[in-house]
Amino acid sequence: MTVTPDDHDLRGPSERANHRLLAICGGLGGAIGLATAIVAMQQRHGPDGATVSLLTTPLPAWLAVVIAVLWGVVLPMISWRWHRVVDEHEREAYRDGAVAGYYVIGIGAPVWWFLWRGGLLPPVDAFWLYVAVMTLSGAVWAWRKYR
Repeated sequence: MTVTPDDHDLRGPSERANHRLLAICGGLGGAIGLATAIVAMQQRHGPDGATVSLLTTPLPAWLAVVIAVLWGVVLPMISWRWHRVVDEHEREAYRDGAVAGYYVIGIGAPVWWFLWRGGLLPPVDAFWLYVAVMTLSGAVWAWRKYR
């Protein structure tokens, strides 16, 4: 009996496509993060002498456009394909994560906004809301998928 590499891979084609698409998204995010980190390292100080960071360093216009196209066009295309290959269990896990993320915005943003208006918190920051949504959505997705 001849053993082929596929004999050891018990995953189906849908699951392999799922993992491949997730890896592509991870690589895309890593490339974007690396590009912004390189720009930040090259510009240690802003024009006013203030120290710059990964989140605030100005990007060259061409790089900003490339990242915007990757994030706004390529990523949705990959996501569309991912939704076509996942099974119902993963789709439900994703849906539950998305609902949790929705509640972060639907509840968290107004709470933060009211507390800012009361002088108790800094102004609402869209980046940190994004981080909160993605973190909670990802945690719920992983919990539902792997438990």
